[in-house]
Amino acid sequence: MLYSGQFTFVFVAPCQEDWFPEYRRLISLPAPRMRLAMPSKPGQYRDYLAAIVDGALDGIVAIDETGSILSFNRAATALFGYGQDEVIGRNVRMLMPEPYRREHDTYLRNYRETGQAKIIGIGRQVEGQRRDGSIFPMELGVTEVEQDGRHIFVGIIHDLSERRKFEARMQELHAGRLELIEHMAVGLAHELKQPLTAINAYLNIVRRLLKDQHFSAEKAEDALDKTTKEVFRVSEIMDNLRQFMARGTTDRTAHHLNEVVRTACEFTDAMSKEAGVTTAVHLDANEDQVTINKVQIQQVVVNLKRNAIEAMQGCENRQLTVSTRLAEGDMIRVDVTDTGPGLPDIVKQRLFEPFTTTKPHGLGVGLSVSRSIIEEHHGKLWAEENPGGGTVFSFALPVTRA
Repeated sequence: MLYSGQFTFVFVAPCQEDWFPEYRRLISLPAPRMRLAMPSKPGQYRDYLAAIVDGALDGIVAIDETGSILSFNRAATALFGYGQDEVIGRNVRMLMPEPYRREHDTYLRNYRETGQAKIIGIGRQVEGQRRDGSIFPMELGVTEVEQDGRHIFVGIIHDLSERRKFEARMQELHAGRLELIEHMAVGLAHELKQPLTAINAYLNIVRRLLKDQHFSAEKAEDALDKTTKEVFRVSEIMDNLRQFMARGTTDRTAHHLNEVVRTACEFTDAMSKEAGVTTAVHLDANEDQVTINKVQIQQVVVNLKRNAIEAMQGCENRQLTVSTRLAEGDMIRVDVTDTGPGLPDIVKQRLFEPFTTTKPHGLGVGLSVSRSIIEEHHGKLWAEENPGGGTVFSFALPVTRA
């Protein structure tokens, strides 16, 4: 027997003792990977061959012309769950589910009529049925042995269950990667929309300033400086995406979270003014060093602030507060509080699921992406009702101590 990869090769020789020396000579010929030393006494040959078959790693089942099982090795016992005494003498159909059971009857009938079996020497992927009724995939190879005018069919069975599981897992990984790329594309469109919207707003400010009779070069320069920052932010977002696609992660370094939050708030100052929203920033956390990807955390703050601004459209009271404070467990907490209408009950249950939104033209991925970013930084993102009316979105990150 030679076991290589997924196949078991069994050398079966006729049992006539006068042929034994010749077969002993043939099997003992040098081979690239094996040499079998045969027993010195011909009477030991049958036991030797039986030991080889019974010790094979693949199932080996022998049947006669009627389909009755003649032998059943230990691997077949483990594979199908039947003991040898339960299958010997019974029809091999008991090991087959439909439609293979009907096909086997057809093969035997054709063999009795024509003397030929089309499945001989052909490896096929079929299915077997265990004692408990479960179905499993297998690879079946069949060979024919003639002894004293009697035809015996030997089937070699290799279980494909693990291979199929591996293939299914690879398909899942492939599908998961496609889904990840899809979500990243949607998320990228969402994240790029924010700085591009800000760039457009700053350019509109410059355009209005140029038309003003009392043109202010300082105001125009300030707007252009902010435009440049937004362009640089777009570049950073694209760099983050490139890093993630190349390495599956992004760089994280030590930063002061108060400064990161302050800069992120500046990105949406123009949007706040255009929407008539009054913004207050209270950065009260006295220990604020965190290990983060700065651009990603800024994206979270900008997204939460932008959502709050849009939520307060049409409200009389438009107050937005962004604050930081230390929380229990060596965490620093950031709160983005609005005075909008609050969250509908139907939305609360699915708030952080992808494509959940209350906006007419929203993509519904901002909160989902934001939560993923915070959790990847070993933090937590959640939402609460504002006691004064509206919603408080909060996230907490672990403080990095020297």
